[in-house]
Amino acid sequence: MDINKLNENQRKAVLQTDGPLLILAGAGSGKTRVITYRIAHLINNIGVPPYNIFAVTFTNKAAHEMKQRISDLIGPAGNSVFIKTFHSASVYILRNFGEKIGIPGSFTIYDQSDQHTVIKEILLNMRLDPKKIKPQMISSKISEIKNKTGTSSNIDMTIHAPDFYTFDFADLFNKYHETLKKSDALDFDDLLIKTVELFREAPSVLRTLQRKWNYVMVDEYQDTNYSQYLISKYLASAHRNICVVGDDDQSIYSWRGADISNILNFEKDYPDTTVITLEENYRSTEPIIKTAGFIIRNNIHRKEKNIRSTRGDGEQAIWCRAGNEYSEAEYVINSIISLKHRENYKNSDFAIFYRTNAQSRIFEDFLRKENIPYKVVGGLKFYDRKEIKDILAYLKFISNRRDSVSLFRIINTPSRGIGKATIERIRNAALINSKSLWEIIKDDHLKEKTSKGLKEFKNIIIRGIELEKDVPEKIKLSDFVNEIIDITGYRKNLEEDNSMESNTRLENINEFINSVIDFQISTPHISLDRFLQEISLFTTEDNPAEELDSTDYVTLMTVHNAKGLEFPVVFMTGMEENIFPHKFSIDTEEGIEEERRLCYVGITRAMDRIILTTAEIRRSYMMTADYREPSRFIFEIPEDHLIQSSYNSDGFRSAPQYDRSRSYHNNNYNRTACSKFNTREKVVHPKYGTGTILTIEGSGDNTKLTILFGSSKKTFLEKYTPLEKLN
Repeated sequence: MDINKLNENQRKAVLQTDGPLLILAGAGSGKTRVITYRIAHLINNIGVPPYNIFAVTFTNKAAHEMKQRISDLIGPAGNSVFIKTFHSASVYILRNFGEKIGIPGSFTIYDQSDQHTVIKEILLNMRLDPKKIKPQMISSKISEIKNKTGTSSNIDMTIHAPDFYTFDFADLFNKYHETLKKSDALDFDDLLIKTVELFREAPSVLRTLQRKWNYVMVDEYQDTNYSQYLISKYLASAHRNICVVGDDDQSIYSWRGADISNILNFEKDYPDTTVITLEENYRSTEPIIKTAGFIIRNNIHRKEKNIRSTRGDGEQAIWCRAGNEYSEAEYVINSIISLKHRENYKNSDFAIFYRTNAQSRIFEDFLRKENIPYKVVGGLKFYDRKEIKDILAYLKFISNRRDSVSLFRIINTPSRGIGKATIERIRNAALINSKSLWEIIKDDHLKEKTSKGLKEFKNIIIRGIELEKDVPEKIKLSDFVNEIIDITGYRKNLEEDNSMESNTRLENINEFINSVIDFQISTPHISLDRFLQEISLFTTEDNPAEELDSTDYVTLMTVHNAKGLEFPVVFMTGMEENIFPHKFSIDTEEGIEEERRLCYVGITRAMDRIILTTAEIRRSYMMTADYREPSRFIFEIPEDHLIQSSYNSDGFRSAPQYDRSRSYHNNNYNRTACSKFNTREKVVHPKYGTGTILTIEGSGDNTKLTILFGSSKKTFLEKYTPLEKLN
């Protein structure tokens, strides 16, 4: 092992073995290399037994890679280092010592499916309908509360219980944990929480583990939650040999419970901390590093770093302003084709990032048209997503009532209380009477009384058949599809759920309607049959990436899924207000700062080129055309560091510098000449209380302010509204 291969700060981090150490690892700075070299140095040069080192990271893949690298450096001794994820480490601790707090060593671990089963049973016992009160939403809220409080008992539910439920949430919360206890089971949050509880209530166990593990190392420390923070702190409290590695600028998982204050406050927890910053970036060229740096330095809650590229100069960042989302996709795909031709890039050298899953659809369409293989990472291709397949199954069955595959998919989707027994009776009746499944349902051939759910399903299909007769002569196909989504209850079901997952599904459904409108534009008066024939071609078989088992494909993914990856050329698409930053995040300073960190993560995935794209007009639900304001993050990049261009379907053209005075999101943080206020500024209204200004529009006497008060938005004429700035 030759530590001379490391740069100066990397060597310092490896050689600093005693006491608390904070390694601030900038993007692409080789942090995994530093961690593995440091562990190898402790064993080989300091003489620390491998089994005295406790190292945790966030994925099994990362833990395996770290262990493999250590073994490559020092041989078989590396296999004895305790390297696991936080959850795996907690399982190990509880299996061996959990009896001290009443947890048997043979406890069962409940995954999400198990949790939902438990919650559904509790809801039924409480005489509540699991179809209306989704177990998924309940489990998500339970997890959120436990992550915030770090416990599953003695929680003040007047503070933490959601206020939108009409039932006793605290009672359900307690019954859930009573059920788990009776079953000798723990969910994933409990694995961490109970480990902390063990350390608190069984000090002898803690002392045993502190003697066992003299050195504690935590990777990706910016992503730790409260329980993980406490586990690390307890284990290191005796010897204080704790090393944490992370980058506060890449903390993007608060919605999973990650708390950025853990890394920002590390020096308060350990005043004698040695801080070493890894500032040499081995991945990206200097213009890419500068572009990301200009954006991230606008965050207030961060530690300053001076990241610099070891690769030197390169291509400047590009910002392309496309006319609409179709021009945006055409520009991206044409750029890929051009760069492959001019500079010998491969498909696998390109990544298309977007903020929300629904944005992938148009890029997929254009890639298919050009016969360019692609892969959607961390998700399904657009037409393979559950909600899209469900809606298509409704359309297919309305078109062809002998399609039993589609029937079985939709008969109880969304849930109508039609169980397997009912479906089996329908099958048997069809066999006995030599009729189709639909004929049995339509003509009430079941001997038993037809259930309410089955009647509901029958009426939906009959209504769909009647509507379909008028397509396309009297109603457009897109209006027909929209009506089907409504009468099936599919949209309402997702809206009532109101979880992150259901909101994503709603976005996908709305984008599906837009895809139907696209077909109408290209093929006026298109019928349902013709549409289904065309859409059936959008299958995996059409994509050579899987067909040829090729690794040479363009990568599509959300920015969240891009963390830890790198690509020569990265397109950051949809860089517009309310998309990136996302509309759900613009109401708070914390939300905006996390969106900015997410943008930083996306840009720093690029090795050679970063290309930002926006649409002047973007269609939303039912193709409503909205003018879009470019993302505030673009205006945080100095003009002389950004090549600007524009693109419409008739091609590319150079563009003058964007008139930044048009934007509400300039570098002075959104002050406009027409108002004494700024967007994002806190104000007080005599009736509605404290609010945050979201937008400022118009001028003079017509200056309008849109303000968010709690969860309610209000729009006022500034001249006539008594508003005070919040001191």
